[in-house]
Amino acid sequence: MPTTIDVSSVDQWVNENVLEKDAWTDADRPDIAVKQATRNLQRWYPETELSIEVVAYQAIWELQGIDPALKYQKHNVKTVTDNGESISYKDGERPVVAPFVRELLGPTADEIAQQEAEDAAQRQYGGVLL
Repeated sequence: MPTTIDVSSVDQWVNENVLEKDAWTDADRPDIAVKQATRNLQRWYPETELSIEVVAYQAIWELQGIDPALKYQKHNVKTVTDNGESISYKDGERPVVAPFVRELLGPTADEIAQQEAEDAAQRQYGGVLL
């Protein structure tokens, strides 16, 4: 059953609990951020009852991803130089799941399934060749 969390609940939680909330307070459409975060979290954690806290962290994370600098990183750009100023990014893409969400909920359903498939594929059973 889909979880429905309204934007006013998320807004209240963010204002009472988050210090670095510029991405949230500057958002043009926080309602879309909440819908997108909820939809993504339901896909990644289908068996989990989503809390306002988890949706809030994911919504902020996704809003922060709108930052042009993070878009470069998402596309695996290593370095950007403009007028002598240079920015270097770490290797790899920015994770889709917010760090606080991953800390609270652990690996996604897809990651668990992938790990189980890898574990099953590596099982070797002893025997004797004749």
